[in-house]
Amino acid sequence: MRTPSAPRRSALARPLTVAAVTCCVIAYSAVPASAEHNVETTSPSVVAALVAEAAPDGAQPVDANSTSSTFETSTADTDTTIPVDPDRPIEVTTSIAGRELSASIALPEGLDLAGAEATGNGTVVYPSESDASVAVQTLQSGDTRVQTVIPSRDATHEAAFGMDGFRAVIDSSGDAGFIQNEREGAFIPVDSPWAVDANGASVPTHYEVRGDRLVQVVTPTAETVYPVVADPTWGWRNAAWGLTLSRSETASIKDYAAAITFCGALKNKRVFFACGMWAAYLQVQAATANNLRPRGCLHVVIAPLPGAISHTSC
Repeated sequence: MRTPSAPRRSALARPLTVAAVTCCVIAYSAVPASAEHNVETTSPSVVAALVAEAAPDGAQPVDANSTSSTFETSTADTDTTIPVDPDRPIEVTTSIAGRELSASIALPEGLDLAGAEATGNGTVVYPSESDASVAVQTLQSGDTRVQTVIPSRDATHEAAFGMDGFRAVIDSSGDAGFIQNEREGAFIPVDSPWAVDANGASVPTHYEVRGDRLVQVVTPTAETVYPVVADPTWGWRNAAWGLTLSRSETASIKDYAAAITFCGALKNKRVFFACGMWAAYLQVQAATANNLRPRGCLHVVIAPLPGAISHTSC
């Protein structure tokens, strides 16, 4: 993943599509009119139009098929169940490096979300009468995009996401994701955050780790025009399987000999690569993690690309 950067798209400077929202105009009194477009963000169809216009990469969602209590989506490698009830998690089943994985994503709490509705373009919307609405999409790649639509300056500008059995991490390069709470398990990357206002201008945003949750924080400027669309995307197609070293294990790799020993132990897990240069790389990464305050730990990828190392919180 890349370090968070502003969205780039040819339509960045143009306003959100007027035709999609003029049918549902309302007036807000809490914020000056100059800072807000009068858009009814409680309407699922309007929310779907807003997120379609804001997405910086042009990625398209797949169709969502309705059941009595869920919406089902499917791609070549990933099956996703999006519940009607916002208190239930999104369920994802996928394959990572030849291993089957079932995982869940909890929607942000405290947004007073209503039951989900599917729109014509495959977006599943949880509207809120009093705060940010949430829109969920399964992209054609299989990735899961969860967008918040912030209606006004008085609304919540933070969205906290959790995964049962995983903990959120942000590594030393600023990349974010979720690591399974086991010594050996999956790492699910989360794409760099973005946020776009009603004029198509990027809005400052970043991730924070609070407990085991990943929180997207949007920081509007005086020029920000509402509504604002913000997004994290779970990158299942770029997920990996690996080993997470404990703090003591990371600290023990103090020299080249210790790194060589650890590399040899990895071969018991059918990870085959030359230990020479990789052990030197491991030693440097361990030293960096040991010098962090608080000290960090290492996550070593086993598959599909063995040997990649990232720093994580312990």
